[in-house]
Amino acid sequence: MLELRTLRLFLVLAEELHFGRAAQRLAISQPPLTKHIQQLEESLGVQLFDRNRRTVKLTPAGTALVREARRMLNQLDATVEAVKKAEHGDIGHLRIGFVAAVLYMNIENIVRKFEKDISEIDLTWEEISTAEQVDALQRDRIDLGFAQIGTPPAELRAHVVHKERLVAALPDDHPASKRKKIDLFQLAEVPFVTIPRDSAPAYFDLVTATCVQAGFSPHIRHYAKHLLSVVSLVGLGRGFALVPATLAKASLPGVALRELNDVSAVAEYSAIWNPANRSPVLLRALKVLGVSDADSSVA
Repeated sequence: MLELRTLRLFLVLAEELHFGRAAQRLAISQPPLTKHIQQLEESLGVQLFDRNRRTVKLTPAGTALVREARRMLNQLDATVEAVKKAEHGDIGHLRIGFVAAVLYMNIENIVRKFEKDISEIDLTWEEISTAEQVDALQRDRIDLGFAQIGTPPAELRAHVVHKERLVAALPDDHPASKRKKIDLFQLAEVPFVTIPRDSAPAYFDLVTATCVQAGFSPHIRHYAKHLLSVVSLVGLGRGFALVPATLAKASLPGVALRELNDVSAVAEYSAIWNPANRSPVLLRALKVLGVSDADSSVA
């Protein structure tokens, strides 16, 4: 069996081609060096050096071993470096869940931070609802989620990464869409489009509470699983919805987004994770997000 220490001794002798100089460079005496080389030749069944009292030369077998030994040791060094990077979260795989709304927020800044600070990280993104993210985090199917979560389940943690005010999304042919700002109460009789509470409880509670604050209970007529589907239904004239203002970036056909006069509501979007997941890549990603302690409570 080839031993790494013996290969390193062999390479030094191959470079010096002199037992005395090689032993001095290795800070050992000459007899142990000679013994290691003899044992290496015996284990391989080849002669690695032609040597006499005056000269030491590599044989063809020795020249081949120099090439292969350097390759092996370089690969070993690369392996050790990769292991150290993985231990510190500098390389690895991060599985991320997200709701569609975050694509129109500052998520691109987060991606840039990840790419800059953890350049060798492999990111996998999956669009899933808030409820699905919670389940995936509990089952270790994703490492990190981005959603409107409110207060997470006791076993999970959350850190707010973005806040966005809500606006009314109306069909662009609705009379109220002609104004820059509207009173939400004007829409009390208009059918309401939303995401089911079991998919996005924080969003559902916020939008219904905002309607109640404006003086009416929303007439929920249509449901969609994702926010972009909600506004698509609005564009088809099925009703109105309350959505993050940043969705204006989506250039939604048939939809007008209007500021609210009579009420104010802000949606908070958070990074969500399971502190039981001790992946170094996750811990490193959380630090990039400004979370100094991955076991911390809701931020």
